[in-house]
Amino acid sequence: MDTTTILFLHGWGGDEDSFSSILPYFKKFYTCLTPSPRIPHPWTLMDYTESIEKLLDESGVTSCHIIAHSFGARIAALLVTRNANRYGNLVLTGAAGLRRRKSFYKRLRVFLHKRRILKNKGSYDYRNLSDTEKITFKNVVNRDLASEFAQIKNPTLLVFGRNDKQTPQSMGKRMNKLIENSKLVIYKSSAHFPFIDNPDRFIVDTVNSLS
Repeated sequence: MDTTTILFLHGWGGDEDSFSSILPYFKKFYTCLTPSPRIPHPWTLMDYTESIEKLLDESGVTSCHIIAHSFGARIAALLVTRNANRYGNLVLTGAAGLRRRKSFYKRLRVFLHKRRILKNKGSYDYRNLSDTEKITFKNVVNRDLASEFAQIKNPTLLVFGRNDKQTPQSMGKRMNKLIENSKLVIYKSSAHFPFIDNPDRFIVDTVNSLS
């Protein structure tokens, strides 16, 4: 297993800058891939997954670790269940992918807030998204990946923030039960971005989990 490459999968609406608080450290010791696929038409989770697999193929990466945040954990789950031997250890933080008892429009408001579209309460709604964004959003948020997480055997570190309202620590506890070889760590002072709220600790925990 190649332990010199890390695939970073950011959350919905993010990009390489999402990991700017920790990338400088990891770039010293690893080849870091931070893909941000362009979406030419409404995508499904499988479209995202296949785009990442194509990137790895084109980059000549036969194996790598994964660090995934939020929506990126959905893609990580599909990548690993499709070809577990290609991936080493996983670090899933603020991980999404398990269905919550929350309305579609509430999930939509969380998405809009993360994209900084929802500047004032009630000032933006679903109709203002492009058709591509509307369909893609529906495609990716409505799928429960519990069965996929349950198939993961790779060593997995789960890092959740106690103050996370988007992917609460209760979701981390459920993932911990589903993923056989996993460890759950709760950052008491963090919300949805533990690697931004406490980058030093996140780096130490991640390095220990990858070694």
